[in-house]
Amino acid sequence: MNKKILIVGNDANAYALAKKMSENCEVFITPSSDALKEFTTYVDIRENKPEELIDFVLENGIDLTIVISETAIKSDIASIFAKNNQQIFAPTAKAADIIFNKPQAKKVFYKLKIPTPKFGIFEKESMALDYIKNKSFPYVIKTCDKNSATVITSDKTAKIITNSIFIEKNNKILIEDFVYGTPFSYYAITDGYKALPVGSSINFRYSLDGDGGQLTDGMASCVPNYKLSVDDEYFLMDNIVYPLLDYMHNGGSPYTGILGLDGIKTDDDRLFILGCTNFFQNADSAGIIENINENLYALFESCAIGSFSDEFDSVFINNKYAVSLVLKSTLKTNDKNSIRGLDNLDENTVVTMFPNLIKNKYLEYEINNNSAIVLTSFAPTPATASERVYSEAESINFAGKFYRNDICKI
Repeated sequence: MNKKILIVGNDANAYALAKKMSENCEVFITPSSDALKEFTTYVDIRENKPEELIDFVLENGIDLTIVISETAIKSDIASIFAKNNQQIFAPTAKAADIIFNKPQAKKVFYKLKIPTPKFGIFEKESMALDYIKNKSFPYVIKTCDKNSATVITSDKTAKIITNSIFIEKNNKILIEDFVYGTPFSYYAITDGYKALPVGSSINFRYSLDGDGGQLTDGMASCVPNYKLSVDDEYFLMDNIVYPLLDYMHNGGSPYTGILGLDGIKTDDDRLFILGCTNFFQNADSAGIIENINENLYALFESCAIGSFSDEFDSVFINNKYAVSLVLKSTLKTNDKNSIRGLDNLDENTVVTMFPNLIKNKYLEYEINNNSAIVLTSFAPTPATASERVYSEAESINFAGKFYRNDICKI
């Protein structure tokens, strides 16, 4: 009999995970979307209601709960499930503070001597404005909000952004130096004590070609990151992942789940850590998940039940490159916008869908706004994978279709 799993979260990364695990598990999910309903069962319980989710788990014989949702993690679903002896793959709210509290994360990096861009943290607008008076452009302003980073290139923009942050009653502002180089994400799976790498990516977060425009949560990625050396990976595990895990364990809350590092590799081969994530980024998810050559259920369950150290000495990763491309709509309207051409894609292309897609009465997918789908192609080299994904992107049509055109064009 297939194992039953509950996934809490519905972004593109939850879609990629649910689709993969539905191949050999019965998958329940909350929140849901029209796309997810094709291969999962919808659970009509809000993410921030862990007690109700426990009742559902008990009533339906769920074997393992996997949490991606920031809302659910902040509600401390992991601790509540653990107290009720329910298996869960997720960090506690206390452990995840390193993920969601950017100013606190920077303080931890500084304490642990983890390389990170120079920064200042301020609780008053006047102090923040005084700090940036003599700063060289560009620099970055962040808050605790997800995807809040703004690259500042003028005094006028700095004042507008800073003022808006304090008007919205954010109690802290983080200002950090801009570091030039190749952005990367690096992911490890952990039970709180032992950690193993599960993949890396070059991520392309600027909205326009040539890293122009605004910072986004991801426009494309290449998995694995071909600019990270073996020595770089050893450095990340030994000097960043394990010190962070030790810090959380010593603080009384071991971190269980996926621990992601977002950083920059400079042209002179230095590594700087910008922050952490609790799961694979949307643009990375299909490439990372499809390249993990393990039973995902067994991998996640071993961390949840404490057998990880005994069962896994390494995580086997497929030796192929994945290039993922996010397709968006530039239309600023909620008019009907059907996606055409999905049936024309190569069978080896992985399609990951965002939750804002709906199905109309003709069973066509429509975009409500902005992000629509992620296309992922695989090949022995990044350049070939890039060629394939761009060929596939040409097959897809909807009004206002937009994507970056310079991914892995090396």
